[in-house]
Amino acid sequence: MKKFCLIFAVFLILVVSGCKKDDEMSKKDIVQRASDVAVEYIRVKKDKDFVVKDAEFSSATNSSIVFVYGYYKPEKDKEVVLMVDSADDYKITGVGSN
Repeated sequence: MKKFCLIFAVFLILVVSGCKKDDEMSKKDIVQRASDVAVEYIRVKKDKDFVVKDAEFSSATNSSIVFVYGYYKPEKDKEVVLMVDSADDYKITGVGSN
């Protein structure tokens, strides 16, 4: 009985840690895809090169919005923020700049 409990505990730990790792990789992949979409959007809509400085998920609960921060290549002092909705086929939902 002890052997069964030990094997079950090890199996449970492996399953739980494996699920956590997939979830983290998924977020990383989503952020990368959102960044790529933002670069392409600026290239097509504004005919400018966009450099990504940072990207993060919205702090709202269960939000699928990724904020992509960066600047236009020749204008490092002009920060640009794009809102990308990962749940809506990575649609750009907003663009802002200072």
